[in-house]
Amino acid sequence: MPFLNKLSKKEKAGLFIAAAFVFFSILDRAVIAPINNGIKEVSHKIEANEKRLKEQLRYLNQKDAISREYQGYANAVEKKLSEEEETAKMLSEIEDLSKKSSVYLIDIKPRPSRQTDFYKEYMVEIEVESGMESLMNFLHQLNASPQLLRAEKLRISLKEKDSSAVKASLLITKVHVP
Repeated sequence: MPFLNKLSKKEKAGLFIAAAFVFFSILDRAVIAPINNGIKEVSHKIEANEKRLKEQLRYLNQKDAISREYQGYANAVEKKLSEEEETAKMLSEIEDLSKKSSVYLIDIKPRPSRQTDFYKEYMVEIEVESGMESLMNFLHQLNASPQLLRAEKLRISLKEKDSSAVKASLLITKVHVP
């Protein structure tokens, strides 16, 4: 190293500082930066997985509630009954709800069912007599029925001129998904 012998102490110190700076720059670019980038990438993956895991744990905690609700719908949907049995089941439910609500059934007329692409709709036309509050209670129970009953059409009139009793005609439908 004859070149180093010719340099003064200040020049040697400057050269060593410059060489150290170049060495550490190369070390940073070649070794430290890739390791740091790898650590950051792994950290981001861990955060994403933790977020997904928390979401899946939330679903897992709701599993029992979802299963109970599903079972309620599955019982209504899965049973395969004939058209007559399905209509009879619907009529029985309507009669039970009318008794619970103190609504008097005057007439029940089953209508032909309608088949669409993915469900079958059963229809029943009924005539009832009751007080207005009892009728509203009946309609509420009908719409809350586990058999998916719905009041599609409703006509209400007074039973008599000076009476609080009403006479109503309803078209009730039930949707059945096979």
